[in-house]
Amino acid sequence: MSAVLLRLRPIVHATPTATGLHVRGWRSSFTLDGGKGLWTIWERLAGPLADGVPPEQLAVPENASPAVARALELLIGQLHEHDMLVEVPAQWSEGQWGEAQSGDDVPADIASWLESVAPSPLEAWQRLRSAMVVVTGEGALAAHAHRALVAVGLDVTLRPGAGLLLVGGAHAVAAGCAADAGFVVAPGSVADVQADAVAVAERLAGASGPPPEVLAALVGSAAAHRLVCAVGGLPDPSTEVVDMWSDVPPTGPPHQAVLVARLDPLHAEYHPWLSPVRPQEPNGTVLDVLGDRELGPVPTPLPGELPQLPVKLAASGDVVGFGTTEHAARLDALLRSARSLAPDGVVLGADQVHALGLALRTAVRHLDGTTVEEDEWAADPTARRWWKAVTLRFALPAVVEVTRLGPRVVRAVVRADGEELSWAVEASPADAVAFAAMAAAGRAQAGVTGTVVLCGAAPFAEPDGAAAPWTNRDWYWPYGLRDGEEAFQDDLRALAADVKPVHLGPVLEAAGLVAFAVQEDGR
Repeated sequence: MSAVLLRLRPIVHATPTATGLHVRGWRSSFTLDGGKGLWTIWERLAGPLADGVPPEQLAVPENASPAVARALELLIGQLHEHDMLVEVPAQWSEGQWGEAQSGDDVPADIASWLESVAPSPLEAWQRLRSAMVVVTGEGALAAHAHRALVAVGLDVTLRPGAGLLLVGGAHAVAAGCAADAGFVVAPGSVADVQADAVAVAERLAGASGPPPEVLAALVGSAAAHRLVCAVGGLPDPSTEVVDMWSDVPPTGPPHQAVLVARLDPLHAEYHPWLSPVRPQEPNGTVLDVLGDRELGPVPTPLPGELPQLPVKLAASGDVVGFGTTEHAARLDALLRSARSLAPDGVVLGADQVHALGLALRTAVRHLDGTTVEEDEWAADPTARRWWKAVTLRFALPAVVEVTRLGPRVVRAVVRADGEELSWAVEASPADAVAFAAMAAAGRAQAGVTGTVVLCGAAPFAEPDGAAAPWTNRDWYWPYGLRDGEEAFQDDLRALAADVKPVHLGPVLEAAGLVAFAVQEDGR
């Protein structure tokens, strides 16, 4: 076995600071404070590491002073922790491995790139050199992908065909490009990437016609990059998106990532893709994935020009959502829009707690109960605020009927001129009236029709100042209600008919949505 050297990755750079130094790599960085002498120690350490040293030699000298020894321990430890050191064969620095490994020279630029990003540059180069890559496609898109692959040193065969398909061993990447937009799907099997490419092209619905040279070069080269990384066992480029404001290593997109490139202005970025053929476990926020502006299956929910007082409103296409905050309104709009993708007659929620809470509330809403008098809720500031919005701000001739269905289950229904505007089922009369009244006010504010339902089972983002000592329920309602949702659902189950989970399909379930079928006649 040939000897190895421990080398500083070429991508690593250091900068002196007033009290130490800052070292940055491709995915992370660190700062050490301890005086200007740290920079001198770094220079003496980084010089040999740039050329490479045997791993056993990267240690603190026995004759080093305590201060220098401590500084070296910190530096070496941080370099290891942030993956800024890499092992390479001793012959690597000479541009070859020797006859024991291969007679092929390693191009200097490829060697530097592999040293920067590969866990093991030697193994990555061996995989690349042994791969037989086939490029299927025509025109500028295929030509640029072919050129990029050849530049890496791969053995490439070019074949005619529609679109762009790159295959190397068990890995494949598909891409497409039209006059104003292009895309590259995540690596996978040939069948999977081709199916995803068709679906992504339909979702983007870009202009037809041959792509301009600059867009074809961007998309073709990006496709080649993803295939090279897959074949070489390197991280997919989608996981290397760096947040310039954070030293935290990126975790990558929450779902399978598709690169989308646009021409005017020329740019490209990764977007989460809910693949119907390669479903993944839910990960990430529903808003970011389901409502992605490029690839989301429903329109991105945004406030737009909708009025924002007293209820926050957001629209996803023609559907309007309601909430006390912009985030809550956008989530509500997204879920209402996603119902068009779900089976008929189901209750849809952002997660298990939300969906089950809505389903159980729907199951008990028609039950008989005892009347709750107005003085049990009218003194609550939140309930009073939203009821005044209905009757004073929007001047609706509304009445609210409040009924106790169980020891801790209360229903509120808002009607105007005999029409049901909204209803809510919550643990207390005040919360039930507040939700029903807010929904009725939002309905009037948005100018929509139909019954509006809001509830405390929805996931509410923590508001600013929620933990301030002077805040109370009136400041951040309904945040915090969900904490008691599971106990409330136990009370609902004692009254409710059966609610059964419903399969939504790979796309909605990968986004994290949950649905239940509800029988509303009680038991």
